[in-house]
Amino acid sequence: MISTENYKVLLSRFKDYITSLRVPDAFSRRHIDLKVEHTYHVISNIQQIARLTGFSEADIRLAKTIALVHDIGRFQQFITYATFDDAVSINHAELGIKILHESGFFDGMTGHADYPVIIRSVLNHNVAVVNPALDDRTFLFTRLLRDADKLDIWEILTIRNVVNRILEETEQDAYEVPDEIVTCFRNSLTVPPELAQSMNDYRLLRLSWIYDMNFPATFALIIKREYAARILAKIPPSGKKDTIAGIIRQYIVQHAG
Repeated sequence: MISTENYKVLLSRFKDYITSLRVPDAFSRRHIDLKVEHTYHVISNIQQIARLTGFSEADIRLAKTIALVHDIGRFQQFITYATFDDAVSINHAELGIKILHESGFFDGMTGHADYPVIIRSVLNHNVAVVNPALDDRTFLFTRLLRDADKLDIWEILTIRNVVNRILEETEQDAYEVPDEIVTCFRNSLTVPPELAQSMNDYRLLRLSWIYDMNFPATFALIIKREYAARILAKIPPSGKKDTIAGIIRQYIVQHAG
């Protein structure tokens, strides 16, 4: 079991690791700070989803531990490659596990029965589709992490333009939703990355993550925080956008429990 004291030690190690990073410039620092903030938000999200779902306090601490380390590879990824795009740099989950092992992050705790769950959940948080053959406990915590992670990415989208780095671009006055993206929503499919060519495409791609959300508590938080409406408000009006908005609203309400 991850005790309260264990978690405090790990949180301190995480802060020490961030402090130890050699960040080369202000541009990189903005992105490091963004991911630190993201990490803390994912911890908060995962705690809320787990508690609303009825997890025990011990399992909530385990969930928070997984959230704490899930993106630890992102920092060195950006310092080295100046992007968060795994496809053109490195798999940040695999890099994160390498960093955890080499830094001794979990020294004194690797004998814990749930240590493999932590490692496997991190390794599976960024895959396109979670392997249903994972053991039940890893499958549960991986899906929990993915929901908490996506919620904060949606929060970030309401504040900043971010794809694989922070974008400083002028918003489009007009935008035509590609038919292929509309088709994805009509068929309850996540939008594949190759269909996203603009910031508005990426907004819709990320909204299509509703089809990869797992817990009624997650959908309840989506409704409470009005994420869909806030993100859609950034996209220029059109009939296709209205169609997608209606599909999203109906799906979220149906799955909020």
